[in-house]
Amino acid sequence: MRLPIYKEIKRFVEVEGWEDKDEVSQKKKGDHHQYVFVIPTGEILYTRISYGNEQIHSLDLFKHILREQLKIDERQFWDAVDKGIKPKRPTPTTTPQHQGIDAKLARNLIAKVGMSQKDLANITQTEAVGIWNKWLNRT
Repeated sequence: MRLPIYKEIKRFVEVEGWEDKDEVSQKKKGDHHQYVFVIPTGEILYTRISYGNEQIHSLDLFKHILREQLKIDERQFWDAVDKGIKPKRPTPTTTPQHQGIDAKLARNLIAKVGMSQKDLANITQTEAVGIWNKWLNRT
C-alpha cells in the first residue's frame, strides 16, 4: 500500500471541499490543520493534518485515517489526490424531512453547546439557529 505525505492528505480534503477550520477562524492552532466536512447522510467528519511534507510511516495510521476520519477507501483517496476525482459518498436511504444544518453551525452546536450528531439529525436549520442564539444569549 502506498503511504501518503501530509500534503497529499491536504490535497484530498481540498479536492473534496472540506472546510478549513483554521482559515475560517483565521487562527493557526497547534501543529495541525483542522478540517470538517458534512457528508450527504448528514454525518460530520473531522480530520487533522500535520503541517509539513513528511510521510506517514505507519500503515495502521493511514488505514485509520481512511476508515475513521475520511470514511473512504484507498482507491477513492488516490483518485482524489492523483486525478482530482471527488469520492462518491453514500446518499441517505430516506428523503430527509428538512435541509441539513450549516457545517459551521453544526460544529458549534456539537463543540460548544454539547449536542450530539444524532440530536442535530432531528432538527431543522431554523431550530438549530434558535438553539445557538439561546446559547449565545444565556446569562
